[in-house]
Amino acid sequence: MARVLEAPEGSDFYEAVYAFVRRVPPGKVVTYGQVADMVEGMRLTARQVGVAMRYAPPDVPWQRVVGAGGYFPIAKRAPEAMQRQIALLRAEGVPFHQDDPHRVDMAKAQWFPGPSLFEPTEEAQ
Repeated sequence: MARVLEAPEGSDFYEAVYAFVRRVPPGKVVTYGQVADMVEGMRLTARQVGVAMRYAPPDVPWQRVVGAGGYFPIAKRAPEAMQRQIALLRAEGVPFHQDDPHRVDMAKAQWFPGPSLFEPTEEAQ
């Protein structure tokens, strides 16, 4: 997967992560690993992205970042936060698996940014 968002010079990784997550459209989600792979100029891990999301400012749509496969890693540590995340995603129209109401249907909901980051690829539309 090509990196599409260059980390601003002199910025820390939190700001680079937040800049990417702010571009995820309502009704779509990305994974922690996907965010880590998309920020150019930094070697990030999914775990680091998770830490950044834990401290996200109010204008960052943190709920749009989920675990691989559409799961919620936050469930073990903070089940009430997982319920809030699910409620926010459902309010945005994010589809969930019919057989597992606690798992996002990634085939329908995962966002793949286009080359400019401002135009989604056909997969995301």
